[in-house]
Amino acid sequence: MGSPAGGDASRASVRQALAANPATEPGTLLELAGTRDSPWNDNRLLLLLAEHPRADRTVLRAVLDVVAARLAEGERPYAAVLALADRPELTPAEVRRLAPLPGASARLRSGLERRLAFRTSR
Repeated sequence: MGSPAGGDASRASVRQALAANPATEPGTLLELAGTRDSPWNDNRLLLLLAEHPRADRTVLRAVLDVVAARLAEGERPYAAVLALADRPELTPAEVRRLAPLPGASARLRSGLERRLAFRTSR
């Protein structure tokens, strides 16, 4: 029998595998958005969800809310923030609300603005 840490790592791997699978249903993706493990695993999962081809507006709004909470806690889900900025299902105003949060660095804010500017120039 594995240790609790091994079980946690295994669960994190399963969650990430589900989030990486392009066939995963939006309802499952929505459930995954609310799970927690370690900051590294959480940030990887949020990135996978933000980039998922079947993530609809509901899923992306949930990911946006989780990312906002993590930034407010001082965590750095920067890759997920930038991936959300690329998603047309979210308005630029929705994604921009992440910029002033405590965990958002100046570099993240400038990257976010570049992504949003590129998105609107297409």
